[in-house]
Amino acid sequence: MTKQQKQRYTLKDRVRRTLKTNELCKKALDVLEKDDEVQVLLEDSNRMAIDRMGYSDHGHTHSLIVSMNGILLLRQLSKGLQPSIVQEGTGTLEDAELVVLLGCYLHDIGMVVARTNHDIFTVALANQIVDRILSKIYPNDRRKQVHMRGHVLHAIYSHDIAAPPLTVEAGIVGIADALDMTKGRARIPFEAGSVNIHSASAMAIDRVKIKKGETKTVRIEVLMSNTSGIFQIQELLEKKIRSSPELLSHIELYAIMHGEEEKILGEELRVL
Repeated sequence: MTKQQKQRYTLKDRVRRTLKTNELCKKALDVLEKDDEVQVLLEDSNRMAIDRMGYSDHGHTHSLIVSMNGILLLRQLSKGLQPSIVQEGTGTLEDAELVVLLGCYLHDIGMVVARTNHDIFTVALANQIVDRILSKIYPNDRRKQVHMRGHVLHAIYSHDIAAPPLTVEAGIVGIADALDMTKGRARIPFEAGSVNIHSASAMAIDRVKIKKGETKTVRIEVLMSNTSGIFQIQELLEKKIRSSPELLSHIELYAIMHGEEEKILGEELRVL
């Protein structure tokens, strides 16, 4: 396959390709993508974040990126750490991937209400949505639907460190959310004039890689063109990894400078 052919794949295509070995997740993604309520909630979450608050993307694109990162992270972590649903005997690795997919895809829909406590609002809005989707995935197993719903809602509630993630899957959803930190996500508020330490730091992040670890199960590399990217790593990603002790012992995190350092800011950045 040529480089030009690879570039024709949309983000949605890439997510579908990532999920190609899991029929449960493929079906759930199709349902999510066609669900009018879900898509309007994502649209309005983005309107709240970008248009009203000057924040970065919290809509459909963010949901897809977080979903893909979550599945990739889970698959690499599962080589050294069983998902909680497997450890507890209420599901399989495929079920765990579905928990992560649903948690990642829906984690920010509560932004339609407010940024503050959006995790709580998301749980309230997602409850019936998750039930609706799980009834299509496990049509003849209500007990399985309820087990899965609990896992998904816990992952959503704890994704922003409002509460500690108490399952492997929940920890993954929070970390996957923080992994969407590259300059593409920050460009809209930055170019609109919302220049602060958060947007400036994100503009320094070029790429995030999830790889096999050297001393632990997973190695996360954050490639940046400016040292200001350290703020994004420490304030968002590192905190989320540390909030989940079970995952902390399985993840290596590296910040890597590459290329010629790029000047992102002017002479001054007013912080306060």
